[in-house]
Amino acid sequence: MLRGQVHSGEVGCILRRDPDTVVGIDVAYFSAEVMTRQSDDTTLVEGSPVLAVEVLSPSDNMEGIRDKVLEYLAAGVALVWIVDPYFHTITVHRSGARPEMFNDEEGLSGGSALPGLEIAVIELF
Repeated sequence: MLRGQVHSGEVGCILRRDPDTVVGIDVAYFSAEVMTRQSDDTTLVEGSPVLAVEVLSPSDNMEGIRDKVLEYLAAGVALVWIVDPYFHTITVHRSGARPEMFNDEEGLSGGSALPGLEIAVIELF
């Protein structure tokens, strides 16, 4: 059974074509289906990840993060996690749902997008 893959370190990803939307994602989980469509000489992953994780840095601004989240959701990304290393929180965005914030005393789950994923927020810091 082929499994999905986790990629990290500003993963180059083509979310969609015509016009091309290329992003760099801090951490991303791609389904097996997306990964089987890649060729050996792939430098950018073509297709939306199931999970996109963005880690906030001092240079980020609210408008830029908002735009990125909206772009991911519009391209079909099921889960977007915004990680705030200063406050030890993760804000989870899903299409058609209000954002939810979790602190380091709580746990996260992958829900229907990533069944079986259960992780304590504190483990991510």
